[in-house]
Amino acid sequence: MYRRDLRDTATDDLLADAATAETAEQVVAEPGGDRLVYAESREHRTNLLLRDGDETRTLTSRGVLAQRYTHLDTRWFDWHPEGDAIAYAGEDGEGLSVWTVDTEMGEKRRVTNHDALDSQPRFSPGGDEIAFVTDNWSPGSLAVAAADGRRVEVLRDDEFLYADPQWGGDGALYAVRTRHRDLSDRASQVVRVTRDGEVEPVFAEESVNAYAPRPRPDSDELAFVHDGSGFDALYVTGPDRADPERLLAERGTDFGAPSWDAAGETLAVTATRRGDVSVRTVSRDSGESETMTDASGDRYFPEWRDGDVLAVAADPTTPPEVRNLSTGERVTGRPPAGLDARFVEPEAITYDSTDGVEIHAMVYLPEGHERADPDSVPLLVHPHGGPTAFDGYEFNHRAQYFAAQGFAVIEPNYRGSSGFGREFRNRNDFAWGEGDLDDVVNAADALADAYDAVDPDRAGIFGGSGGGLMTVNALGRTDRFDAGAAFYGVYDYETFADDTDDVGWRLMKRELGFPATDIDNYREASPIRSVPDIDVPLLVLHGEEDARVPVSQSEQLVEELERHGKRYEFQRYEDEPHGFLKRENVFDAYSRVADLFAKYLEIDPDDGSSRPHRPGDAE
Repeated sequence: MYRRDLRDTATDDLLADAATAETAEQVVAEPGGDRLVYAESREHRTNLLLRDGDETRTLTSRGVLAQRYTHLDTRWFDWHPEGDAIAYAGEDGEGLSVWTVDTEMGEKRRVTNHDALDSQPRFSPGGDEIAFVTDNWSPGSLAVAAADGRRVEVLRDDEFLYADPQWGGDGALYAVRTRHRDLSDRASQVVRVTRDGEVEPVFAEESVNAYAPRPRPDSDELAFVHDGSGFDALYVTGPDRADPERLLAERGTDFGAPSWDAAGETLAVTATRRGDVSVRTVSRDSGESETMTDASGDRYFPEWRDGDVLAVAADPTTPPEVRNLSTGERVTGRPPAGLDARFVEPEAITYDSTDGVEIHAMVYLPEGHERADPDSVPLLVHPHGGPTAFDGYEFNHRAQYFAAQGFAVIEPNYRGSSGFGREFRNRNDFAWGEGDLDDVVNAADALADAYDAVDPDRAGIFGGSGGGLMTVNALGRTDRFDAGAAFYGVYDYETFADDTDDVGWRLMKRELGFPATDIDNYREASPIRSVPDIDVPLLVLHGEEDARVPVSQSEQLVEELERHGKRYEFQRYEDEPHGFLKRENVFDAYSRVADLFAKYLEIDPDDGSSRPHRPGDAE
């Protein structure tokens, strides 16, 4: 299916450099101090680093838990109130346990010792205890351990999944809880849990998502977020309030990740609007807000230090790094040399899809497209996974790589995407492969209509996870595309129910219902049913260590493709989870996809820069 000499391979180093760039993941400032700890990832490993003045030291080397699922994700590690240790969830060969590491000597201590996943550790105000979330009793239990590891006890082990524990000044814990049958971005509650395990709701409304409880320093007030208005808005409540006070709300904008300054006078929050994630500050007393960022970008986990707001920040040409948003300075981060000059700035467009739904999309165009002949640039549609995710002004090496190859790439935020309010996010529940598929397919025409250089008749599609599902659906249910590449997607929901992890199971129940009563939904939503109607080549790629979407899903798809005599290629990758991380695997996978599209969308470098095809290479 591939020939490497059908295209210009000079841009392959761009893929290798961008895919292996060091990326900051989260930053937490020392309470009352100048130091900070941040998580930094490269390929398969995320570790903690301590920044002290101009010096940086590595605190961990075996990896820490660092998996961003949605904008609801909470802090992964925490400072001791006196600054002498960091609590984190780390690998130990048996799983993920709670550990502490001394910030001066680097000595590590294992706090929990059981064969279950632990996460989200929080030091108590006195530093002698650590609250955390664990699967040891049942998934998402809330527990407390002595900081020296001598005692571990469960506070809540019930029908709820607990998350984001935060100590209040009264010694109680505030947390988010979600019924096991629900998903955290659909219906969740904020609760107060006393030290003896008694629980009382702080905010709980049917079908409303509440999250991010943040106790106000030296006060009995609590800031949190809920989407009862249709968009995520910031609220403040207290023990004598019948209803929470709305502090910051704006139609069309989702606010999140609130963080109090040391005095408890001002909150920093993220503000997500049409693909741009900015950071704002808001006064508790006046409600006046100020935007800390100007250019479009992607920011998360804002934190305060000495009156300044820090955050992890990225933009289309810069990998995620820690920045001081108050001064505009880079605090940590080291982008690959010259990477920004090799990347293009994306553009945002909107288009009307079926049922009058307006869709927002990001577009990456090759250099010189404005001078190119009409219909000279082939197009690629890249639907994101999730589906509760979105594409915006982030660092995106996949789209940039294909733009450098001469393709125009569109990434539609189809119905079901987050960042556009609750109603839009819920639109594909019990309707997978309907309006959302229309949005993805219509993206091809929208891209060609918006730019004269784009050829509507040469179109490919590729995506991972939910985007892989979309890819196979689009190839089997329409004739819009000439080739496709599907990464680690769900292809048979009926068997997926037996093999996925707990998050995948809850996602499926939300989107399709329960197998006992709604099995027809599972069957109708499964792309494997449309394999007989696929008439174009399909590249299937999957990691063998994928727990969210097991490789058996791709094996089933390939078996069906083979049975019907379809043209396909199947590539497996050892030691890869849900998403490819190793440099050699990322390079192999995406260069294969580039070869596929070069062949079937007729990209010819015609400048003598391509490399000869070596004997033994895949064809």
